[in-house]
Amino acid sequence: MSPAKRSGEPARVEVEQEVDFGRYLATLARGWWLLLVGLVAGAVAGVVLSAGSGNLYSAKATLYLGQPMAATGTAQIQSQATNPSTVSQLVHSGSILDQASRLSGMPAAKIRSGVSTAAVPGYLSKLGQSPLVTVSLKANAPRGQVTKATRALADLVIDATSKYPRTKIATLNAEIASYKAEIPTIDKRLSALEASIAAGSLPALAQLEALSGATISEQRRGTISDELQQAQLLLAQARTVEMGSVVSSSRAVKTAARSRKNSAIVGGALGLLLGAICALALPGLRRREG
Repeated sequence: MSPAKRSGEPARVEVEQEVDFGRYLATLARGWWLLLVGLVAGAVAGVVLSAGSGNLYSAKATLYLGQPMAATGTAQIQSQATNPSTVSQLVHSGSILDQASRLSGMPAAKIRSGVSTAAVPGYLSKLGQSPLVTVSLKANAPRGQVTKATRALADLVIDATSKYPRTKIATLNAEIASYKAEIPTIDKRLSALEASIAAGSLPALAQLEALSGATISEQRRGTISDELQQAQLLLAQARTVEMGSVVSSSRAVKTAARSRKNSAIVGGALGLLLGAICALALPGLRRREG
């Protein structure tokens, strides 16, 4: 084969490729109505499918995990409640899923596949902030079951992450009860000593002992009163700051499995592609080369 023929072959291939590409574009242009029909039909089908995706409901609960403090109540300490990832681990654990299923009547498999968690924006661990975390559930189930399951998950998470503050609250309650029981006993003993001193019938030595006993009782009562007040403040802190709580829990609302806008875009793109394939495949729209 001569050099002239070999050098001419690439140029001919390029020309044929340009011609084929132009022919395809011309075919698509002649079948524009197929592209339009495919685009519209695909978009409509996408919207219809998204609207008829079943009884899909979603609910959300916002949790405050609590900020544990040291026994003295002056320093923050770290615990599972200060780690937002704890919530995700708990709501996907088998034991909590089984309990939520039993309380709500929803199958555990549906809860597992539809539950998600997220830290509320604004939480900064380096500042020692206690996080707010949302628990969301989306499932194809009755509205009441979705609502109950979401609330059950929230309550179970708070119960699991608040063991330390619950123990602290129980200890403080016992301590406060002891102080309150001791104060009347001190008051009774102090009243008796003051009555003996006021009567003036005691010998000199006994009088001194009564005065000393009254002074010690008054000091003890003041100490108990201060400790009672401190314990009550620590109890209030444990209940309102250290103890986790469900900040809000919404009723389940009906939702679409996917966004209608996104479904319309995807459906329209697929319909446009099918329309283009039909336009290229129809013999009537293709022109033979002469």
